[in-house]
Amino acid sequence: MLQAFLDRLHGASDDVELLGSVIDLVAGGYADFSEKTLSTILDALSNEVLSLEQIVGPALRGNPRWDRTIIGRLSGALSPVQYVSRTSHRSFELPENQLLAWLVHDLREAVTEIERRVGTTGLHPDLVRIRDGCDAARRHHWFGDLTVPLRVSETMIAAALRHRRPEYRIAAKLVRRRLEIETHDDQARWYSILALLAVNWLEPISDDDLFELYVLVLTLDVLTEELGFGEPVEYGLVTRGRGHVAMFKDERRKVQVFFDQTPAAVLNLKTRYASVVGAHRGLSGGQRRPDIMLVADIDGRQLITLVEMKKSDHGRYLSDSIYKVFGYLFDFGDSLAERLRAILVVPTGISVTATVPDPPITVASGDNRAAVAQAIREALTV
Repeated sequence: MLQAFLDRLHGASDDVELLGSVIDLVAGGYADFSEKTLSTILDALSNEVLSLEQIVGPALRGNPRWDRTIIGRLSGALSPVQYVSRTSHRSFELPENQLLAWLVHDLREAVTEIERRVGTTGLHPDLVRIRDGCDAARRHHWFGDLTVPLRVSETMIAAALRHRRPEYRIAAKLVRRRLEIETHDDQARWYSILALLAVNWLEPISDDDLFELYVLVLTLDVLTEELGFGEPVEYGLVTRGRGHVAMFKDERRKVQVFFDQTPAAVLNLKTRYASVVGAHRGLSGGQRRPDIMLVADIDGRQLITLVEMKKSDHGRYLSDSIYKVFGYLFDFGDSLAERLRAILVVPTGISVTATVPDPPITVASGDNRAAVAQAIREALTV
């Protein structure tokens, strides 16, 4: 089942690697490391004292090398107030610190790539913790000057594993985990990603997210079962700039399912809303986005169905939501030559008591699968 899903991702390799990276970062203990462990070790970084000959002056520091000082002054290389002196410096360029520097850099780059794909507001809270912890580390007066190695060596891992401070040992284990995901061996990398995806799926952040996910999955399942499409031929991830999250297709029908996407962008529409906003100075606002949009091609005819979700059982609020859905229909209706319908899905408590001929909006309870299936079937019937 999982392998079939991965095979049908229309983003292919990039989408699978993004999924694996997100799940690894959220489930792998990196957030606690970045927020707590890393801050503990920054002021206790391993260091060594190095002796270095340098030119100082006019104040004398360190242990002067009078022989080299005199030769330098006689040759004109030094002024009368300069000295060659052996001074002591504290160096942090140790293998265990280079491992830390690589890990912080790698985690920050990984979060940056995810942020580029899903947007800042779409970041999981643990990814935000990783980002903020890594940024704080890079601002540290000692850690910020460390050289970031191009790759991690076994010497670095060994130095961290045998260190007396547990923070280094934790970092070494996390580095090994990251190396398994980022290995150049395709077979090993895919095995690691597949193992992650098989056991550690992401959880919705809030109840509203959970209800949206439920309705999305219910819609896909209804298309698969009740409408007889079978399994989707393609899947897509919910990322910035995404296309459809699923596509169904048989001999005479094709349905693309879009999630939280504006019809204006997906269908290249000129909307009434955008026309009004663009005609006035002082107004601003992005295009409206229904929760789910079904774009169907049935026997050569395009049918559009908007599915809006409202997690509420408050009658007045739900009635207002119907007005919002009518707004969608009015906004997009001029630009769509074919039929446009809408479905409002609420958690529970809605039943039909009268028949409305060819209704533009159908309201259904999410806990009534038959009602949701009937609404989608009628919307996609030519």
